[in-house]
Amino acid sequence: MDEQGSLDAQFSVFQALSSDLRIRILKQILAHRGINLRQTAQQLGLSMSTLSPHIAKLEECGLIYILDVPASHGMQKCCYPAMDQIAIDFTQDAARHSRLYRAEIPVGGYSDFSVAPTCGLATEHAFLGHLDEPRLFTHPDRRKARILWFTTGYVEYLLPNFIPGKGVIDSLSLRFELSSEAPQHNNDWPSTIEFSLNGTAIGSWICPGDFGDRRGLFNPEWWYDFLNQYGLMKKLTIDTEGTFLDGARLSDVTVRDLELNGQSVMKLRFTVPEGRATSHGLTLYGQGFGDYNQDIRMAIRYHMEG
Repeated sequence: MDEQGSLDAQFSVFQALSSDLRIRILKQILAHRGINLRQTAQQLGLSMSTLSPHIAKLEECGLIYILDVPASHGMQKCCYPAMDQIAIDFTQDAARHSRLYRAEIPVGGYSDFSVAPTCGLATEHAFLGHLDEPRLFTHPDRRKARILWFTTGYVEYLLPNFIPGKGVIDSLSLRFELSSEAPQHNNDWPSTIEFSLNGTAIGSWICPGDFGDRRGLFNPEWWYDFLNQYGLMKKLTIDTEGTFLDGARLSDVTVRDLELNGQSVMKLRFTVPEGRATSHGLTLYGQGFGDYNQDIRMAIRYHMEG
């Protein structure tokens, strides 16, 4: 049994369960563990565009999780229940409950960069200038970009931190959709992606490919079929125990090591290092592209000192 004990921390669970449709979706997943998204939509008579935000809500609050599972053609996204029961303890000291702050950062909202071709950006309507021109990453309309890609280098995001000044951060989580960056696309195109926060390396991961065996679920009609189409949803978490990617330990760096609190300026950097056999780029998918229709989502759990 998984326990969900804090009323404040689990308010998102109550919100998720307040929808009759999300309860129907959850029942399907409980009854058919490992059901893929298309099967779920078909069984409930829903379009993918209708199903997607409800799946995102259930996943975001921890009621389900999604795995990318090999299929006969490419990968399929399969849903699993993350818990069988929910227990709520009303007797806990409310002052000890964790609090939650959420924000969403557009993929074009980076604060610093250094990239090498192939590279580019696109809004929901068109490419932003010419392709393979790193200087276009300074374009005044870059914040409107919904997808970006580069071969080596980095993009860095200044994370919003509007928790109270005396708040102490217990965990910082970020969810984003990404892939490698191949000329056109290549499902077998491993790329090393490094993560750092405020200049401290917190771990690296090898992305398996730049996926293009099918169209991304939310790509605009004008997006060419021969380009990269979708990525993998990843969850990066730094807490009091270490740094994790989708629950697997990346490093022993903790929020205490980084001294994160309500006064902290937080800069998250995605880097593809030069000179490696697996220096095969990075693509970040935002709202309106890929399979998840979201930008970079951030959640800070914190408590108040004293």
